[in-house]
Amino acid sequence: MTSVSLRLKLFATSAATILFALVLAGIAISALFSDHVKRNLTNDLQDQFIRLVAQLDPTIEIPTLKSPMANPSFSTPYGGYYWQVTDPASGVQSRSRSMWDAVFELPDLNVLDGRAHTIELIDPEGTPAIAWVQRLQFDLEGGGARTLDVIVAQDLVHFDIAIAKFRNDLFVFLAILALALFITAWIQISLGLSPFKSIRAEINAIRTGEANRMDKKHPPEVMPIVHEMNKMLKNQEQSITFARTRASNLAHSLKTHLSVMQSESEKLRTSGQIEHADAIEKLGQDMHSIIDHQLRLSRLKTRTSADFLSTPLRSSVQKVVNALQRTPEGKNLSWHIDIDAPIHVDIDSSDLVELLGILLENAANWAKANVNIYATKHDQAITLNISDDGPGLTSAQTEQLGKRGTRLDQQGTGTGIGISIAKEIVAMNKGKISFNTKAGNGLYVEVTLPEVS
Repeated sequence: MTSVSLRLKLFATSAATILFALVLAGIAISALFSDHVKRNLTNDLQDQFIRLVAQLDPTIEIPTLKSPMANPSFSTPYGGYYWQVTDPASGVQSRSRSMWDAVFELPDLNVLDGRAHTIELIDPEGTPAIAWVQRLQFDLEGGGARTLDVIVAQDLVHFDIAIAKFRNDLFVFLAILALALFITAWIQISLGLSPFKSIRAEINAIRTGEANRMDKKHPPEVMPIVHEMNKMLKNQEQSITFARTRASNLAHSLKTHLSVMQSESEKLRTSGQIEHADAIEKLGQDMHSIIDHQLRLSRLKTRTSADFLSTPLRSSVQKVVNALQRTPEGKNLSWHIDIDAPIHVDIDSSDLVELLGILLENAANWAKANVNIYATKHDQAITLNISDDGPGLTSAQTEQLGKRGTRLDQQGTGTGIGISIAKEIVAMNKGKISFNTKAGNGLYVEVTLPEVS
Protein backbone atom coordinates (compact mmCIF):
# COMPACT_ATOMS: atom_id res chain seq x y z
CA MET A 1 0.00 0.00 0.00
CA THR A 2 1.35 3.42 -0.98
CA SER A 3 2.07 5.66 1.99
CA VAL A 4 0.81 9.24 2.04
CA SER A 5 3.15 12.13 2.79
CA LEU A 6 2.99 13.33 6.39
CA ARG A 7 3.07 16.91 5.09
CA LEU A 8 -0.01 16.23 2.93
CA LYS A 9 -1.79 14.49 5.80
CA LEU A 10 -1.21 17.45 8.10
CA PHE A 11 -2.19 19.93 5.40
CA ALA A 12 -5.35 17.99 4.52
CA THR A 13 -6.33 17.90 8.20
CA SER A 14 -5.64 21.63 8.59
CA ALA A 15 -7.51 22.46 5.37
CA ALA A 16 -10.54 20.41 6.43
CA THR A 17 -10.54 22.06 9.86
CA ILE A 18 -10.22 25.54 8.33
CA LEU A 19 -13.04 24.90 5.85
CA PHE A 20 -15.31 23.50 8.56
CA ALA A 21 -14.62 26.46 10.85
CA LEU A 22 -15.14 29.01 8.06
CA VAL A 23 -18.39 27.39 6.93
CA LEU A 24 -19.72 27.50 10.49
CA ALA A 25 -18.49 31.09 10.84
CA GLY A 26 -20.15 32.04 7.55
CA ILE A 27 -23.48 30.54 8.58
CA ALA A 28 -23.32 32.16 12.02
CA ILE A 29 -22.26 35.60 10.72
CA SER A 30 -24.92 35.51 8.00
CA ALA A 31 -27.58 34.57 10.54
CA LEU A 32 -26.43 37.27 12.96
CA PHE A 33 -26.44 39.91 10.21
CA SER A 34 -29.91 38.84 9.03
CA ASP A 35 -31.22 38.95 12.58
CA HIS A 36 -29.64 42.35 13.16
CA VAL A 37 -31.17 43.83 9.98
CA LYS A 38 -34.53 42.33 10.82
CA ARG A 39 -34.45 43.83 14.32
CA ASN A 40 -33.64 47.23 12.86
CA LEU A 41 -36.48 46.77 10.37
CA THR A 42 -38.87 45.88 13.18
CA ASN A 43 -37.76 48.86 15.24
CA ASP A 44 -38.31 51.12 12.23
CA LEU A 45 -41.80 49.65 11.77
CA GLN A 46 -42.56 50.29 15.41
CA ASP A 47 -41.47 53.93 15.01
CA GLN A 48 -43.63 54.30 11.90
CA PHE A 49 -46.56 52.67 13.74
CA ILE A 50 -46.26 55.15 16.63
CA ARG A 51 -46.15 58.10 14.20
CA LEU A 52 -49.19 56.72 12.36
CA VAL A 53 -51.23 56.33 15.53
CA ALA A 54 -50.24 59.83 16.62
CA GLN A 55 -51.54 61.24 13.31
CA LEU A 56 -54.73 59.14 13.30
CA ASP A 57 -58.12 60.88 13.84
CA PRO A 58 -60.55 58.22 15.19
CA THR A 59 -63.49 60.60 15.60
CA ILE A 60 -64.56 60.73 11.97
CA GLU A 61 -66.45 57.94 10.25
CA ILE A 62 -63.60 56.95 7.93
CA PRO A 63 -60.51 57.21 10.09
CA THR A 64 -57.84 59.26 8.34
CA LEU A 65 -54.58 60.96 9.21
CA LYS A 66 -54.45 64.53 10.41
CA SER A 67 -51.35 65.05 8.25
CA PRO A 68 -49.42 62.84 5.80
CA MET A 69 -46.64 60.51 7.02
CA ALA A 70 -43.22 62.03 6.82
CA ASN A 71 -41.82 59.11 4.81
CA PRO A 72 -42.74 59.81 1.14
CA SER A 73 -42.80 56.06 0.40
CA PHE A 74 -46.28 55.92 2.03
CA SER A 75 -47.56 58.36 -0.63
CA THR A 76 -45.91 56.64 -3.62
CA PRO A 77 -47.86 53.82 -5.29
CA TYR A 78 -46.17 50.57 -4.34
CA GLY A 79 -43.54 52.60 -2.54
CA GLY A 80 -42.59 49.78 -0.19
CA TYR A 81 -44.12 51.32 2.98
CA TYR A 82 -47.84 50.77 3.63
CA TRP A 83 -50.46 51.46 6.28
CA GLN A 84 -54.05 50.35 6.72
CA VAL A 85 -56.68 51.25 9.36
CA THR A 86 -59.91 49.19 9.68
CA ASP A 87 -62.96 49.67 11.87
CA PRO A 88 -64.01 46.10 12.69
CA ALA A 89 -67.45 47.24 13.80
CA SER A 90 -68.47 49.02 10.59
CA GLY A 91 -65.94 47.57 8.19
CA VAL A 92 -64.90 51.03 6.98
CA GLN A 93 -61.27 51.26 6.02
CA SER A 94 -58.61 53.75 5.06
CA ARG A 95 -55.16 53.06 3.74
CA SER A 96 -52.04 54.73 2.37
CA ARG A 97 -51.75 55.85 -1.24
CA SER A 98 -48.88 53.39 -1.66
CA MET A 99 -51.36 50.49 -1.40
CA TRP A 100 -53.30 51.79 -4.41
CA ASP A 101 -56.42 49.64 -4.50
CA ALA A 102 -55.07 46.59 -2.60
CA VAL A 103 -56.16 45.47 0.85
CA PHE A 104 -54.19 43.62 3.50
CA GLU A 105 -55.72 40.28 4.48
CA LEU A 106 -54.46 39.03 7.82
CA PRO A 107 -53.48 35.35 7.63
CA ASP A 108 -54.33 34.90 11.30
CA LEU A 109 -57.04 36.95 13.04
CA ASN A 110 -55.75 35.84 16.44
CA VAL A 111 -53.17 38.61 16.20
CA LEU A 112 -56.00 41.12 16.83
CA ASP A 113 -55.98 40.48 20.54
CA GLY A 114 -54.99 43.98 21.61
CA ARG A 115 -51.27 43.26 21.77
CA ALA A 116 -48.65 44.29 19.20
CA HIS A 117 -47.52 41.58 16.77
CA THR A 118 -44.92 41.37 14.04
CA ILE A 119 -46.04 39.15 11.20
CA GLU A 120 -45.18 38.43 7.58
CA LEU A 121 -47.74 38.92 4.82
CA ILE A 122 -47.96 39.69 1.09
CA ASP A 123 -47.76 43.34 0.09
CA PRO A 124 -49.74 44.96 -2.82
CA GLU A 125 -46.95 44.07 -5.25
CA GLY A 126 -47.23 40.40 -4.32
CA THR A 127 -43.88 40.26 -2.56
CA PRO A 128 -43.24 39.22 1.08
CA ALA A 129 -43.54 42.02 3.64
CA ILE A 130 -43.19 42.41 7.37
CA ALA A 131 -45.99 44.17 9.28
CA TRP A 132 -46.64 45.62 12.72
CA VAL A 133 -50.25 44.80 13.66
CA GLN A 134 -52.27 45.84 16.72
CA ARG A 135 -55.97 46.38 17.64
CA LEU A 136 -56.28 49.71 19.44
CA GLN A 137 -59.14 51.27 21.40
CA PHE A 138 -59.53 55.04 21.31
CA ASP A 139 -61.53 57.01 23.92
CA LEU A 140 -63.90 59.54 22.34
CA GLU A 141 -64.92 62.92 23.67
CA GLY A 142 -68.34 62.80 25.31
CA GLY A 143 -67.83 59.21 26.37
CA GLY A 144 -67.60 55.97 24.52
CA ALA A 145 -64.69 54.33 22.66
CA ARG A 146 -63.78 53.22 19.17
CA THR A 147 -61.82 50.13 18.18
CA LEU A 148 -59.50 50.25 15.15
CA ASP A 149 -57.18 47.64 13.62
CA VAL A 150 -53.92 49.31 12.57
CA ILE A 151 -51.33 47.78 10.21
CA VAL A 152 -48.01 49.28 9.17
CA ALA A 153 -45.95 47.19 6.73
CA GLN A 154 -42.74 47.30 4.74
CA ASP A 155 -41.77 44.98 1.88
CA LEU A 156 -38.76 42.66 2.33
CA VAL A 157 -37.31 43.13 -1.17
CA HIS A 158 -34.63 45.55 -0.03
CA PHE A 159 -34.02 43.41 3.03
CA ASP A 160 -33.49 40.27 0.89
CA ILE A 161 -31.25 42.18 -1.53
CA ALA A 162 -29.14 43.50 1.36
CA ILE A 163 -28.84 40.00 2.84
CA ALA A 164 -27.90 38.51 -0.56
CA LYS A 165 -25.23 41.19 -1.17
CA PHE A 166 -23.85 40.71 2.32
CA ARG A 167 -23.65 36.94 1.83
CA ASN A 168 -21.85 37.37 -1.49
CA ASP A 169 -19.35 39.77 0.04
CA LEU A 170 -18.98 37.45 3.02
CA PHE A 171 -18.34 34.48 0.71
CA VAL A 172 -15.59 36.39 -1.14
CA PHE A 173 -14.03 37.50 2.13
CA LEU A 174 -14.13 33.97 3.59
CA ALA A 175 -12.65 32.53 0.37
CA ILE A 176 -9.74 34.99 0.58
CA LEU A 177 -9.37 34.25 4.28
CA ALA A 178 -9.40 30.49 3.56
CA LEU A 179 -6.65 30.91 0.96
CA ALA A 180 -4.57 32.96 3.39
CA LEU A 181 -5.09 30.36 6.12
CA PHE A 182 -4.18 27.53 3.72
CA ILE A 183 -0.92 29.28 2.86
CA THR A 184 -0.26 29.96 6.54
CA ALA A 185 -0.97 26.33 7.42
CA TRP A 186 1.39 25.10 4.68
CA ILE A 187 4.15 27.43 5.88
CA GLN A 188 3.57 26.38 9.48
CA ILE A 189 3.66 22.68 8.57
CA SER A 190 6.80 23.18 6.49
CA LEU A 191 8.52 24.98 9.36
CA GLY A 192 7.36 22.29 11.76
CA LEU A 193 8.78 19.53 9.56
CA SER A 194 12.00 21.36 8.68
CA PRO A 195 14.01 19.61 11.44
CA PHE A 196 13.39 16.31 9.64
CA LYS A 197 15.16 17.70 6.55
CA SER A 198 18.18 18.43 8.70
CA ILE A 199 17.95 14.97 10.25
CA ARG A 200 17.79 13.43 6.78
CA ALA A 201 20.91 15.35 5.74
CA GLU A 202 22.75 14.11 8.84
CA ILE A 203 21.69 10.51 8.20
CA ASN A 204 22.84 10.84 4.58
CA ALA A 205 26.19 12.16 5.80
CA ILE A 206 26.50 9.14 8.10
CA ARG A 207 25.55 6.77 5.28
CA THR A 208 28.11 8.26 2.89
CA GLY A 209 30.84 8.21 5.54
CA GLU A 210 31.09 11.98 6.01
CA ALA A 211 30.05 11.68 9.67
CA ASN A 212 29.66 8.93 12.22
CA ARG A 213 26.96 10.43 14.45
CA MET A 214 24.28 13.12 14.59
CA ASP A 215 25.65 16.21 16.37
CA LYS A 216 23.30 19.05 15.40
CA LYS A 217 20.85 20.55 17.86
CA HIS A 218 17.20 19.98 17.05
CA PRO A 219 13.89 20.95 18.70
CA PRO A 220 13.14 19.03 21.92
CA GLU A 221 10.32 17.14 20.22
CA VAL A 222 12.68 15.35 17.82
CA MET A 223 15.77 15.06 20.03
CA PRO A 224 14.65 11.64 21.41
CA ILE A 225 14.84 10.31 17.84
CA VAL A 226 18.34 11.77 17.44
CA HIS A 227 19.47 10.22 20.74
CA GLU A 228 18.09 6.81 19.80
CA MET A 229 19.74 7.02 16.37
CA ASN A 230 23.11 7.87 17.93
CA LYS A 231 22.73 4.95 20.35
CA MET A 232 21.93 2.62 17.46
CA LEU A 233 24.93 3.89 15.46
CA LYS A 234 27.21 3.44 18.45
CA ASN A 235 25.96 -0.10 19.05
CA GLN A 236 26.32 -0.92 15.36
CA GLU A 237 29.85 0.47 15.26
CA GLN A 238 30.78 -1.49 18.36
CA SER A 239 29.29 -4.67 16.89
CA ILE A 240 31.13 -4.23 13.58
CA THR A 241 34.41 -3.41 15.32
CA PHE A 242 34.01 -6.40 17.60
CA ALA A 243 33.21 -8.71 14.67
CA ARG A 244 36.15 -7.45 12.62
CA THR A 245 38.50 -7.73 15.57
CA ARG A 246 37.37 -11.28 16.25
CA ALA A 247 37.76 -12.16 12.56
CA SER A 248 41.21 -10.59 12.45
CA ASN A 249 42.29 -12.34 15.64
CA LEU A 250 40.97 -15.64 14.34
CA ALA A 251 42.73 -15.15 11.02
CA HIS A 252 46.07 -14.33 12.60
CA SER A 253 45.71 -17.26 14.97
CA LEU A 254 45.00 -19.57 12.05
CA LYS A 255 47.91 -18.12 10.07
CA THR A 256 50.23 -18.98 12.97
CA HIS A 257 49.06 -22.56 12.87
CA LEU A 258 49.39 -22.54 9.07
CA SER A 259 53.02 -21.49 9.46
CA VAL A 260 53.54 -24.44 11.78
CA MET A 261 51.90 -26.72 9.19
CA GLN A 262 54.19 -25.28 6.49
CA SER A 263 57.18 -25.98 8.71
CA GLU A 264 56.02 -29.55 9.30
CA SER A 265 55.51 -30.09 5.58
CA GLU A 266 59.09 -28.98 4.96
CA LYS A 267 60.30 -31.52 7.55
CA LEU A 268 58.30 -34.23 5.85
CA ARG A 269 59.77 -33.22 2.46
CA THR A 270 63.26 -33.30 3.92
CA SER A 271 62.64 -36.75 5.34
CA GLY A 272 61.55 -37.97 1.94
CA GLN A 273 57.79 -38.03 2.51
CA ILE A 274 57.16 -35.80 -0.46
CA GLU A 275 53.59 -36.97 -1.11
CA HIS A 276 52.50 -36.17 2.45
CA ALA A 277 54.36 -32.86 2.34
CA ASP A 278 52.58 -31.85 -0.89
CA ALA A 279 49.18 -32.74 0.58
CA ILE A 280 49.77 -30.71 3.72
CA GLU A 281 51.15 -27.79 1.68
CA LYS A 282 48.11 -27.85 -0.64
CA LEU A 283 45.77 -27.91 2.36
CA GLY A 284 47.60 -24.97 3.91
CA GLN A 285 47.39 -22.96 0.69
CA ASP A 286 43.64 -23.56 0.48
CA MET A 287 43.13 -22.49 4.09
CA HIS A 288 45.30 -19.41 3.53
CA SER A 289 43.18 -18.51 0.47
CA ILE A 290 39.94 -18.79 2.46
CA ILE A 291 41.30 -16.64 5.30
CA ASP A 292 42.53 -13.90 2.93
CA HIS A 293 39.23 -13.93 1.07
CA GLN A 294 37.14 -13.46 4.21
CA LEU A 295 39.47 -10.82 5.67
CA ARG A 296 39.24 -8.70 2.53
CA LEU A 297 35.46 -9.10 2.41
CA SER A 298 35.18 -7.92 6.00
CA ARG A 299 36.73 -4.58 5.00
CA LEU A 300 34.09 -3.87 2.35
CA LYS A 301 31.19 -1.53 3.07
CA THR A 302 27.94 -3.44 3.38
CA ARG A 303 25.19 -1.59 1.51
CA THR A 304 21.42 -1.56 1.57
CA SER A 305 19.01 -0.57 -1.22
CA ALA A 306 18.63 2.86 0.42
CA ASP A 307 22.35 3.72 0.26
CA PHE A 308 23.49 6.31 -2.28
CA LEU A 309 27.21 7.04 -2.41
CA SER A 310 29.33 9.33 -4.55
CA THR A 311 33.00 8.82 -5.41
CA PRO A 312 34.99 10.63 -8.15
CA LEU A 313 36.24 8.02 -10.62
CA ARG A 314 39.25 9.77 -12.20
CA SER A 315 40.93 10.76 -8.92
CA SER A 316 40.47 7.23 -7.56
CA VAL A 317 42.04 5.70 -10.69
CA GLN A 318 44.93 8.19 -10.55
CA LYS A 319 45.55 7.35 -6.88
CA VAL A 320 45.89 3.61 -7.62
CA VAL A 321 48.01 4.21 -10.75
CA ASN A 322 50.38 6.48 -8.77
CA ALA A 323 50.86 3.67 -6.25
CA LEU A 324 51.46 1.04 -8.95
CA GLN A 325 54.00 3.25 -10.72
CA ARG A 326 56.21 2.85 -7.67
CA THR A 327 56.20 -0.96 -7.95
CA PRO A 328 58.61 -3.03 -10.08
CA GLU A 329 55.74 -4.25 -12.29
CA GLY A 330 54.20 -0.82 -12.92
CA LYS A 331 57.06 1.65 -13.07
CA ASN A 332 58.10 0.78 -16.66
CA LEU A 333 54.56 0.74 -18.09
CA SER A 334 52.76 3.53 -19.92
CA TRP A 335 49.44 4.29 -18.22
CA HIS A 336 46.82 5.97 -20.45
CA ILE A 337 43.88 7.46 -18.53
CA ASP A 338 40.91 9.00 -20.37
CA ILE A 339 38.21 9.78 -17.78
CA ASP A 340 36.28 13.05 -17.38
CA ALA A 341 36.82 14.66 -13.97
CA PRO A 342 33.09 15.29 -13.20
CA ILE A 343 32.21 11.58 -13.41
CA HIS A 344 31.13 10.16 -10.03
CA VAL A 345 30.06 6.57 -9.37
CA ASP A 346 27.70 5.20 -6.74
CA ILE A 347 30.20 3.22 -4.68
CA ASP A 348 32.10 3.71 -1.44
CA SER A 349 35.53 5.27 -2.01
CA SER A 350 37.44 2.54 -0.17
CA ASP A 351 35.56 -0.17 -2.09
CA LEU A 352 36.38 1.55 -5.38
CA VAL A 353 40.07 1.79 -4.50
CA GLU A 354 40.04 -1.91 -3.54
CA LEU A 355 38.38 -2.81 -6.85
CA LEU A 356 40.75 -0.67 -8.92
CA GLY A 357 43.74 -1.99 -7.01
CA ILE A 358 42.84 -5.58 -7.92
CA LEU A 359 42.12 -4.91 -11.60
CA LEU A 360 45.02 -2.50 -12.27
CA GLU A 361 47.51 -4.63 -10.34
CA ASN A 362 46.42 -7.60 -12.44
CA ALA A 363 46.90 -5.52 -15.60
CA ALA A 364 50.36 -4.39 -14.42
CA ASN A 365 51.39 -8.01 -13.78
CA TRP A 366 50.49 -9.10 -17.33
CA ALA A 367 51.09 -5.99 -19.49
CA LYS A 368 54.15 -5.67 -21.67
CA ALA A 369 54.24 -1.89 -22.14
CA ASN A 370 50.80 -0.28 -22.04
CA VAL A 371 47.68 -0.18 -19.86
CA ASN A 372 44.66 1.74 -21.17
CA ILE A 373 41.94 3.04 -18.83
CA TYR A 374 38.92 4.96 -20.05
CA ALA A 375 35.27 5.45 -19.07
CA THR A 376 32.03 5.99 -20.98
CA LYS A 377 28.60 7.11 -19.81
CA HIS A 378 25.30 5.64 -21.00
CA ASP A 379 21.78 5.44 -19.47
CA GLN A 380 22.81 6.68 -15.99
CA ALA A 381 25.62 4.12 -15.82
CA ILE A 382 29.39 4.45 -16.06
CA THR A 383 31.40 1.78 -17.88
CA LEU A 384 35.07 1.55 -16.89
CA ASN A 385 37.33 -0.18 -19.43
CA ILE A 386 40.77 -1.54 -18.54
CA SER A 387 42.93 -3.25 -21.13
CA ASP A 388 46.56 -4.36 -21.29
CA ASP A 389 48.85 -5.56 -24.06
CA GLY A 390 49.82 -8.77 -22.29
CA PRO A 391 49.71 -12.33 -23.63
CA GLY A 392 45.96 -12.64 -22.99
CA LEU A 393 44.15 -15.81 -21.96
CA THR A 394 42.56 -18.76 -23.59
CA SER A 395 38.78 -19.33 -23.37
CA ALA A 396 39.29 -21.97 -20.70
CA GLN A 397 41.45 -19.61 -18.62
CA THR A 398 38.87 -16.81 -18.96
CA GLU A 399 36.20 -19.09 -17.52
CA GLN A 400 38.42 -19.77 -14.51
CA LEU A 401 38.78 -16.04 -13.68
CA GLY A 402 37.28 -15.17 -10.32
CA LYS A 403 37.15 -18.68 -8.93
CA ARG A 404 38.63 -18.61 -5.46
CA GLY A 405 41.94 -20.42 -5.16
CA THR A 406 42.58 -20.41 -8.91
CA ARG A 407 45.78 -18.70 -10.02
CA LEU A 408 46.53 -18.31 -13.71
CA ASP A 409 50.09 -17.15 -13.00
CA GLN A 410 51.54 -20.20 -11.30
CA GLN A 411 54.96 -18.57 -10.95
CA GLY A 412 53.64 -15.55 -9.04
CA THR A 413 52.78 -15.16 -5.42
CA GLY A 414 49.34 -14.80 -3.91
CA THR A 415 46.26 -16.90 -3.52
CA GLY A 416 44.41 -16.03 -6.72
CA ILE A 417 41.38 -14.50 -4.95
CA GLY A 418 41.74 -10.94 -6.27
CA ILE A 419 39.33 -11.28 -9.20
CA SER A 420 36.86 -13.08 -6.93
CA ILE A 421 36.95 -10.12 -4.54
CA ALA A 422 36.50 -7.74 -7.49
CA LYS A 423 33.39 -9.61 -8.61
CA GLU A 424 31.91 -9.44 -5.12
CA ILE A 425 32.61 -5.69 -4.86
CA VAL A 426 30.89 -5.05 -8.18
CA ALA A 427 27.88 -7.22 -7.30
CA MET A 428 27.57 -5.55 -3.90
CA ASN A 429 27.31 -2.16 -5.63
CA LYS A 430 24.71 -3.18 -8.26
CA GLY A 431 27.25 -3.33 -11.05
CA LYS A 432 28.47 -5.77 -13.70
CA ILE A 433 31.92 -7.02 -14.65
CA SER A 434 33.02 -8.95 -17.72
CA PHE A 435 36.30 -10.25 -19.16
CA ASN A 436 37.18 -10.56 -22.84
CA THR A 437 40.46 -11.84 -24.20
CA LYS A 438 42.19 -13.66 -27.00
CA ALA A 439 45.53 -15.30 -26.66
CA GLY A 440 48.18 -12.80 -27.67
CA ASN A 441 45.87 -9.76 -27.51
CA GLY A 442 45.83 -8.96 -23.80
CA LEU A 443 42.94 -8.90 -21.30
CA TYR A 444 39.99 -6.51 -21.63
CA VAL A 445 37.96 -5.83 -18.44
CA GLU A 446 34.65 -3.97 -18.52
CA VAL A 447 33.10 -2.76 -15.24
CA THR A 448 29.67 -1.05 -15.19
CA LEU A 449 28.64 0.92 -12.09
CA PRO A 450 25.67 3.26 -11.38
CA GLU A 451 26.31 6.94 -12.07
CA VAL A 452 25.76 9.64 -9.47
CA SER A 453 23.65 12.43 -11.07
